[in-house]
This record gives sequence, C-alpha cells and structure tokens, in this order.
Amino acid sequence: MPRWLRYAGLLMVIALVMPLIVACGGSSEATATKGTTATEPAAASSPTESGTTGTATGAEPTKAAETPSTGSPVSSPPTGSAGRVEGGDLTFGQTLKPVDNKGGTLIEGAISDISTVLPIVTDDVPSSNFEALIFESMITVNPFTLEPVGLLAEAWESNETMDVWTIYLRDGVTWQDGKPFTAKDVKTTYDLHMNPDSGSSYTSDLTSKIKSVDVVDDHTVTFTLNHPLVDFLVDVAGYAIVADHIWGSAPAASVKTDGGATGQDPTRVVGTGPFKFKEWLSGDHATAVRYDDYWNGAAALDEYIMKVVPDRATGAQQLKTGEIDFFQGLLGSSVSEFKGSNVDVVAADALSFTFFGYNMDPARKGVFEDVNVRQALIYALDRDAMVEEIQFGFAQVAVGTMPPLSWAYNPDGIKLKYPYDVDKANQLLDEAGWVKGSDGVRAKDGKKLEFTMYTNAGNNVREQYLVAAQAYWNEIGVKMTPQLEPFPELVDRITETHDFDIFLIGFSWSATPDQSIMFGCNSYEGGFNFGKYCNEEVDKVLNEAMSEPDRAKRIGLYTEFQNLMLADAPAAILDFPQSPTGVNQRLHNVFPSGINAYWNVNHWWVDKK
Repeated sequence: MPRWLRYAGLLMVIALVMPLIVACGGSSEATATKGTTATEPAAASSPTESGTTGTATGAEPTKAAETPSTGSPVSSPPTGSAGRVEGGDLTFGQTLKPVDNKGGTLIEGAISDISTVLPIVTDDVPSSNFEALIFESMITVNPFTLEPVGLLAEAWESNETMDVWTIYLRDGVTWQDGKPFTAKDVKTTYDLHMNPDSGSSYTSDLTSKIKSVDVVDDHTVTFTLNHPLVDFLVDVAGYAIVADHIWGSAPAASVKTDGGATGQDPTRVVGTGPFKFKEWLSGDHATAVRYDDYWNGAAALDEYIMKVVPDRATGAQQLKTGEIDFFQGLLGSSVSEFKGSNVDVVAADALSFTFFGYNMDPARKGVFEDVNVRQALIYALDRDAMVEEIQFGFAQVAVGTMPPLSWAYNPDGIKLKYPYDVDKANQLLDEAGWVKGSDGVRAKDGKKLEFTMYTNAGNNVREQYLVAAQAYWNEIGVKMTPQLEPFPELVDRITETHDFDIFLIGFSWSATPDQSIMFGCNSYEGGFNFGKYCNEEVDKVLNEAMSEPDRAKRIGLYTEFQNLMLADAPAAILDFPQSPTGVNQRLHNVFPSGINAYWNVNHWWVDKK
C-alpha cells in the first residue's frame, strides 16, 4: 500500500466524523466551475465538484442506453453567420416518455448549500444548479454535442467579421410575476455583469469582449464586441437573464446583499424558467415550485427541493433509502453498492478538472515565486495512483488543461505532461537551491519550504487528495499543512481575500475552450485568476484564438497556450473527473449530463406513490 494511502485511510476515519461537524457547523462541498449549467450554459465557470467521461462500472446498465454519448467533438465551430440562423431543437434529439403523472415532489441531494439565488453574483455550482430551475439564458448548449441552441433566443446572426451579433428573442415569454420578457432585460443583465461594483466574477471577461449592448426593439438586441469572437454564442450569450423591472434601478454595489439575492424577498427572485422560487432555509434546503405559465410548457412536478446533505457518502445512503431521488457526485467507491437497487447510476462527461493553484502574488513573497518549486510539486505526485485509489477510476489523469470533452482537447500536442518522477522533482529543488535540513525539510536563505494547503471540508475525494499530496511532498522535503474549511469560506478566501498559499478545488469550463477567465492577466480582480498569474504571451495567444475562425488553427493555438501555461505551472491540473449521478427509478425523463442536467426539467415526472 502506498504510504500516502495509509494517511488517506486515516483521513477517511476523520471524514466519518465530519457529518456531525457539518450538521453543527455547516460545511459543504463543491468545486470552482465555470458555468455550463442551464443558468449559465456557456458562459461562466465557478467552483464545482464533478468530472468527465466513462460509464459507471459495477452499476446497473443505467440510463446510459437513453443517454447519447457526450464524448463526440462538435463537428463544426459554433460560429455566426451573416444571415439569420434559427435557434434549433430544444429536445436535443431526445425521445421523451409521455408524462404519466403530473404532480409530486422531487428531492435532489446537494453536498453544498447554495450561496445566492441571483445569477449575477453566482460563482458556485450548487447555486447555479438551483437557479437553473428558475432563470434562463438566451442560448443554451446541447449537453451532448456542445452545439449552441436557442433558449430565450429564437434566432441570431452576426456580421461577416463576427464582432457584431444580433439576437432575436422569443415573443410571448413572461417573467414569473407576469411582466413581459424583452430585450431591455438582456441589456440590464449584461450591464450589471460588466459593472465592477456588482461583484460579478465575470466582469473582466465580459468587459474585455463587449463594447456595448444595444436594444433594437422589444425582441431584438445587438452586441458590439471589442474584437471578433467566433464563440460568441457559447461564450457570451449564455448568461442567465434577470428582469429589468427588478434589477434595472438597483445600485450595482447592493445587488449581492439585496433580498432578491439572499432569498429574503421572494418577490424579487423572478425568472422566466419552469419553476418559481419559494424559499431558501440556509444550510437545509432550497425549494422551487411550478410556474404554470412557463412558455415552453408547464412542468409536471409540483415542487423541486434541493436538500443539503453533509457529504457524498451520506448522499449515497439517502439515495438508497429514498430520502432523496437524485444525486450528482456519487463517490466512485459507492457506485457498486447500487447494483440491483432501484437507483440507476450514470457517469456522464463534463468539462471539469480538479486542480491546485499557487498564490503567485509578488506582494506575498511566498515560496511559489520559483517555477522550479511549482514544477517539482507536480512531478512529485503519482496522479495515476491517486485517480485509481481515491477516485476508483472515475477520472483520468489530466494532460494539459482542456478536458477530453472539449473539441480543443489535443493531448498529443502537450509537451509537459508531468509524469510521476521523484528524481526530477528533487533535481529541480536542488538546482533551485532548496537544501534539506536535519528535520528533512528543505530550506533556502533561512526560509523553509513549507506552506498551508486548503480545500473544502466534506469533499471526501479532495480531502484524500490533500493527504496524499502531503505524503508525496514530504518525500521530497516539502512540508505541507492541510487545512479544511466550508466551501463558501474557501471561495471567499481564494476569490476575495486571496489569503492562501495553495488551494485544491475543481473547476468546470463552458463549451468554449477559451480559458482566459482563469489564466488571463486581467482576470485577477473580477475573474477567476485566483493566483494572480500573468503571462503576456499567454494573453496574446488566447486573444488570437478567440477570433480565429478555422478550427484546426484554433486547436493549434489552444495547444500553444497550454504549453506556455504548463511551462509556467501557475496551477496543477490533476485530473478530469467523472461524477456518477444516481437517479431513483421513480423519476423519469432524466438524462444525466455533466454539462447541464436540467435541460428538460419541465418534462421530468415521478411515479404516483
């Protein structure tokens, strides 16, 4: 047994106590992902907890037969056109079962509580998942092919240079308080995101791309960009739209604490989606109820409850007992327990990765200023063993930063793949002048090579990853102290106060391969560049890729970007995880997807009890 696994076993014992601690003190789980949820189908990323490809081995042949492969790359770039393009088919080619029963309540288990009910200030997957029931975007993404599909948009077109895009909105859509949905709502949404006072994490990304948003008429809106953007539809047009009559006059600096964001004023939590906000009992559950006048057909379910469970093991247990019906993020170790049960398990593709990031802020003068240290820490990890022993194979070791589901995935073009190589790690540290002392810890100029590493408490996989990393790094003379804390606090630490040495979380990309929101120089404040990384050559390549219409050339540019980034090593992409989803067989028309599980939630129905 690897030494780190012995430590991991110890932590698992500790983890068994965690549910009690969580119940008392509030803890959670999640990852930093950039939104491919229905709320922000194409645009954002935010902290999450899921993964990538494969099939849930050891489980019943599940809904996989009903679920198309998500691994196929898109055949053509989602570019615009000088002519009008219709929005496409919202069934995404799926055959749905007729609704045999209307009514009932569905309970989904979630490891983390939501943090807000306002998409403008949403950074995390639990909030984004809940908001996906209530809010909608202009464009969504086919969860099986990543192609753009019109949601609130009926059609679109661009000019020849793809720096002006016109969106034609659906007529007849109403907000859940009865007011008509118009182009003014779209402008208000994007203006708020781009206002630095709003607290949106997408401000820098959007302001770098959008020059102006202009209302043409009630159902037409034009986006004028700062430069051509071939991925406009899946990059910019996927943000959840909020109502102008509620947010148009709200001071940007106050939206984060507004009752419409905290849920304290349900009359201000108003979307165009199939469910209406009912209540949010912090730390316990959030509830939405059917919106009878939903434009795409009223939902079959009466009520949708998102219930907080302490951790993934408890979620699996409650799925077995029927306390919850739906759970995304089963542990790989628990999948075999569902064989022969009334729960189907599906492991769906996603656009996520697990990674740790260094704090490279020059003002901190930390040990991570030296690229040799950053690279050595990656070489010292046996990621194959970590994936096999901790993820039970429901992940694959990351090569580069592009998940396999992305059409820009090109592992053969990646130069630095960081295989497990302890000798290389020691060599890099020796060359950098870090010398082992009598206590086994390396030091240089009187400073020891030691630091604290953070992750979110209650996430069993990440907790074990920290324990494994601690043991591996100890072997090369590096002292790491693990620190667990509730996910919301962790998100504040890495996005607001930046008070950390190194952290481990997950991140989920949108359908576009553009990763400037995490690695761009201008994405430190108002973005997800947690570690203050900046490489002007990286920015140049990413900007060039945004406006390159030829897909083969774009893959080359994104490969070049990855090679530049991997040489600098501002972050270590550990794996592309797969998050098995459990679905009670009483629930129908659910097609688990790592991209957007809720794309047809208005068609979900449950058996009569």
